[in-house]
Amino acid sequence: MQSAISATAVLAGVWFGASLAGRREEKRERQRIEKESSYLAILVIAHLDRLANDCVDVALDDGTSEGRPAGRDGDYHMATTSTPKFEPLSLEVEWKVLPADLMYGILNLPYQIEQLDNRVSGIWEHDDPPDYTQTFWARRLGFARLGREASDLAVQLRKHAGLPAAPAAEGEWNRDECMREQIEKIESARKAYEARWAASNLGDLEEIAT
Repeated sequence: MQSAISATAVLAGVWFGASLAGRREEKRERQRIEKESSYLAILVIAHLDRLANDCVDVALDDGTSEGRPAGRDGDYHMATTSTPKFEPLSLEVEWKVLPADLMYGILNLPYQIEQLDNRVSGIWEHDDPPDYTQTFWARRLGFARLGREASDLAVQLRKHAGLPAAPAAEGEWNRDECMREQIEKIESARKAYEARWAASNLGDLEEIAT
């Protein structure tokens, strides 16, 4: 009986020691993830904000400079801003500490930029000079939307890492509001153009019919 009790005590001691070691390891792992998450968030948020700011510049670029077409001798509209760059994989952070959806949203941004740039180039090839209206609408609208997405991801990252929200100064320029206004403005202009185009074509068909 005594030997059985001793064996039970030894097994209980081993189990308790293993359990205690496991809890210590879990605690260390939680602390590591929290530390990695905070560092990642602080670094990546700065790059997301920079991307959003660059997208604002593109969203405001209508191909003019000082009120005149920016092309040579003012003959045609030309972009005055470069395609924004975002290279998250160049950052030395532990991406695996993020939830899958948040990690995917951030790491997918370079592909979205590439796809948007290619689409704009395709529109430009068939657009009408000197204004290249369709090209600039697509470029400005696309990057305004992408900038909003980058800004939203920065907000989500702040929440995930438990960081304070970016302060919003009352009465000062608001980046997200600026992009929202550009989206509405461009969508409205494009819809009006499409309506005029449709009405013009209908008029031509009616004239041919008579």
